[in-house]
Amino acid sequence: MDRRALHELTYGMYIIGVAEDGEYNGQVSNTLFQVASEPLLLSVCINKVNRTHGMIQRSGAFTVSVLSTAAPMSLINLFGFHHGYDVEKFREVPHRSADNGAPIVLSDTLAYIEVSVISSLDAVTHTLFLGKVTDTGMLLGGEPMTYRYYRTVLKGHTPVTAPTYRPLERPPEIKG
Repeated sequence: MDRRALHELTYGMYIIGVAEDGEYNGQVSNTLFQVASEPLLLSVCINKVNRTHGMIQRSGAFTVSVLSTAAPMSLINLFGFHHGYDVEKFREVPHRSADNGAPIVLSDTLAYIEVSVISSLDAVTHTLFLGKVTDTGMLLGGEPMTYRYYRTVLKGHTPVTAPTYRPLERPPEIKG
């Protein structure tokens, strides 16, 4: 099987935010997609070992912050390569709370989407969360970051816990 074919699929780059008991967490995701327009439904796939996973399960809500191509690697590294159990990811990142309580990243993001989980599907190592969009808003102008842009222009790697990770890659060391 030639796994390079999978690199031809298009993905966006997003920060998934979640809140529980007054604590914020989030992670980078490239596995978010619109499922339907009426009602407006989105789905995101989250690895079960990530703190974000359990927080979404328990809170039933999350936000999506759409990353701009101007987003620095430091922001992507913070949310993509540091574990939420060890790092308070929102401490130094400009953000605000959405109506559903989850955080919205305000810097280097084009738009935000608030989502209420209505269903989930077990996918062995991951869970596919299906949610109804409850609010949206535009933040900055610019171009949305794609996974291809992240890999080819920014020379980014795939975290081991990502659905698109393949063992042939040598990911950067995960800190924390």
